[in-house]
Parts: sequence; structure tokens; C-alpha cells
Amino acid sequence: MSFMIDKILSSSYTNRRPLELLTNTSVNISLNNKQKERRMWKCEICEKSFDRPSLLTRHIRTHTGEKPHECDICSKAFSTSSSLNTHRRIHSGEKPHICDICNKRFTASSNLYYHKLTHSKDKPHKCLQCSKSFSTPGDLRCHLHVHNGTWPYRCSICTRGFSKQTNLKNHLLIHTGQKPFQCQFCFKKFSLSCNLRSHIRTNHNEFPLDFSLSENQSSSSIVENHD
Repeated sequence: MSFMIDKILSSSYTNRRPLELLTNTSVNISLNNKQKERRMWKCEICEKSFDRPSLLTRHIRTHTGEKPHECDICSKAFSTSSSLNTHRRIHSGEKPHICDICNKRFTASSNLYYHKLTHSKDKPHKCLQCSKSFSTPGDLRCHLHVHNGTWPYRCSICTRGFSKQTNLKNHLLIHTGQKPFQCQFCFKKFSLSCNLRSHIRTNHNEFPLDFSLSENQSSSSIVENHD
């Protein structure tokens, strides 16, 4: 697939056009009293334009599906090196992005951003099939499984549906009886870290750090509906 990227980039270099031809907006930049014309590189597949060849290369991979950056631990592949670096934190356990409201930790800043929206009372994403509203578009998409019955993951024991594989794995702990999360104050054990966090806040008046098995787990993992 890399030959396809090279072909499009080569074409873009030889047929570069100023942004004003693409947007009808003047983009002449004054630099040391000289006019410098800003040039763009255009995707021949969807005609989206970029001001750097590297951005065009990254974009083209969304069309080709090419993922040249592979994890040396689990072999999972990614289209960009930055995505691979973020993924590696799953293996290392590093979660440098911390919510200043609840102390939950995340491997990526984007995950922290969407998490913070869950603390907001503003819920602009409304379900068209019922009266519920959600803070993020991802929460709304997960909720739609309730109406459509299109759960991507199901428990083979009780057939309960889940929107994330992580939530299914956590749910299976209920069937196995495993309770890996223990309260540091009263030593009570829980199957899910979100239940332990709730217990500590309610019974011990403390605000616990995030000690979940995965940052994808949240309190929603224990209230997901099923058919």
C-alpha cells in the first residue's frame, strides 16, 4: 500500500496549488517584505488538502488501511507512531494524564478530555429514541445498543451485552467469583474497581486514586443494559 502513498505524494508535489485556489481565500504571507505563497498537498481520493506532506501521508493511511507501526510486545499495528507510543503505555502501566476532579488516570490526553466531560452537567448528545442525554458522542453510541440490541460483546454465560470488551472481561469476574480489588481501610473485596471506588467514597469519606485494571472501565460498566 506504500506505493499508493508515494504515488499520491509525488502527484501532489508536482501539482501543488496555492490554498486560495482551493478555498477562494487569499493566503499570501508577508515575510521580510516578500510575499510567500502557502502551498497545499491534496488527497486524490477525497480531495482533502493539507499544508504538509507528512500530514497527507498520515491521512492517506485512513484510506489504504496501512499500519506500519507495530507493537513489539503484542504485534498490534497502528497508522502513526504517536498512536503506537500511547498504546505501549498499556503494557508499561504508565498513565500520565490525571483527572483533577476524581484522580482517575489515563494513557492518552484525549481519553482524559472525554472523561472530564462525564463530570459536566452539560449533556448535549441526545438520544432520538428516548429522553436520555449524554456528555460525549461515545456514550451516546454505547447507549444506542440498548435500543438496537447490537451489542458487540456478549457474555456466553448469561448473554448480557456490553459495548466494550474490557467491560465484558470485568463482568466475567462476577461469574468466576474473583474479587481482585480490596479496600485498604476495611479489607472488603470487590469484583470491579469502580465498585471499590464508590465504596471508599461512601463509607470512608475518601477520594481514592484510580486503581482500575483498565482505563476503559468506568462506572457505566456495571449498569450496561442487555436484551
